[in-house]
Amino acid sequence: MSEEIEDMDPAEILEQAAAALESGEKDTAAKMFNAVGNLYMSIAEFDEAHKCFEDSLKIYQDMKDETGICDTKYNLGVAQINLERWDEAIATLEASRKMFEKSSNASGAADATYGLALATLGKGSFDTAMTHFKKAQRAYTTLGNQQGVASVIMDMGTAHVDKEDWTVASATIKKALQVYREIEDKSGVADACSLLGDIAESSGNQKKAAELFVEAAENYYESEIFDIAREVLERAEQKMWDIPKSTRRRLRRVIDDLGDKIPEQAELLADDDDDFDEDILDLKGTE
Repeated sequence: MSEEIEDMDPAEILEQAAAALESGEKDTAAKMFNAVGNLYMSIAEFDEAHKCFEDSLKIYQDMKDETGICDTKYNLGVAQINLERWDEAIATLEASRKMFEKSSNASGAADATYGLALATLGKGSFDTAMTHFKKAQRAYTTLGNQQGVASVIMDMGTAHVDKEDWTVASATIKKALQVYREIEDKSGVADACSLLGDIAESSGNQKKAAELFVEAAENYYESEIFDIAREVLERAEQKMWDIPKSTRRRLRRVIDDLGDKIPEQAELLADDDDDFDEDILDLKGTE
């Protein structure tokens, strides 16, 4: 399938998928429905994604394509998580995990276990979720997937934040931060610093909160996540008179410099208009 599909108009791709199915090209149709589902997921259109994954799954089941069934079940489970359909997500991801394990797909099984952790946490089963998180962490460690390890630890920390267990939350997120630094994932570093800043703020440590918010803003900026960079930077700015003078002077230079560099929303919108290519909408046949 064309690598450019992610840049295409989903409606046109769906028309081609339907045409492929009608002409008997089931494998192509299933792949296209799945691809459009992932495209909808990337823009947070979860209902549309769910429908696409269901259509893809039905075709793969008719074809008795075990690999396609397994992969699409996982995608469907993730969509159900985002729709907060917790029971359905748990059932779907458990089925996907078993299929991955049966086919000796350790990476897929780790992803499905991670999904199960998020689904059970969403349902409110904290202890069961922690069991799944730890299993996923061990699996990712065995696979050498440090990005997966960091993401799991970060979500565990976030779960403890939601329970206002600040000590465990802070220690856990610091572990995630260490891994993010090791793999040079700047957006991950930014997320961890921002959350640690929240914890420091809640604990009354305004100096630490300001420092962490500044570091988060720097990393969001370098990741080109400009809207959140500015938001976090403003939070640091609000703390300037609540921190020691020496810290204020040190951070002031960074805040002013970064504030000048982060594009305003109007600039970002103008850039988006300049970059739009109408030829993207002219979808060609997929390979």
